[in-house]
Amino acid sequence: MLRFLTFVVILVVVQSVKLPPNFRKCNRSQPNLKQCVLEAAQHGVSQLTKPFPHLNIPSLAPLLVPELNIIKDGQGKVAVNQYFTDCKFYGFNNIKFDQFEFDFDKKTLQVKGVFPDITKSCHYKMDGKILLLPVKGEGPSTAVLKNVKTVCRLHYDEVKNNGKTYMKFTKSELDIEPDFVSFNFENLFNGDKALGDNVNKVLNENWRDVFHDVKDDHIQVVNKILLSLMNNFFAKVSIEEAFD
Repeated sequence: MLRFLTFVVILVVVQSVKLPPNFRKCNRSQPNLKQCVLEAAQHGVSQLTKPFPHLNIPSLAPLLVPELNIIKDGQGKVAVNQYFTDCKFYGFNNIKFDQFEFDFDKKTLQVKGVFPDITKSCHYKMDGKILLLPVKGEGPSTAVLKNVKTVCRLHYDEVKNNGKTYMKFTKSELDIEPDFVSFNFENLFNGDKALGDNVNKVLNENWRDVFHDVKDDHIQVVNKILLSLMNNFFAKVSIEEAFD
């Protein structure tokens, strides 16, 4: 069970703003629209190493998430309640897109790409069992995902406001598959190094089982973040502004 993710968003359609001059634009009638949008998206995401306040877009280097809780209540191989705070996600701005394609008739956006690596750094508190091993601790934690293959289909509605058309994203269908994941939880068992090292060793030796047991919970989190980012942007930038 996934509990509330604290993430500040603003979802009010206001006066349309123009794209920053360093963001590329495409014409919906041009013959190579798919390639143009792909290149524009790749160039755009690389700009997000700083925030764009007038677009309601935070920096992705890192992306800050105040709170993230995953509650398992004794279920699964990772039968542990995990409470994360002060999270920093690194690597979202480094995605290499293979596809970034709008279907304006079906009102969908299809995205495929690879993140070379994603790092999640948080303060954690957890209590439960992982692979039948009792686990309890609180302190700094890090998870690193390598070569993360990503497929996502986003659905949106069109909203009219002051003569402009805006996209309101309503659903995100995401799948991620890393080639490797490593974990490190500091200060397990009140700082007992031997026990802590053993738990981290077991986690990393069995990373596939551990990751796939909590994968759906983390996908729910990323879906919320993704929808928030897209809606923040397209609440300000109309279709007419995004596409010449």
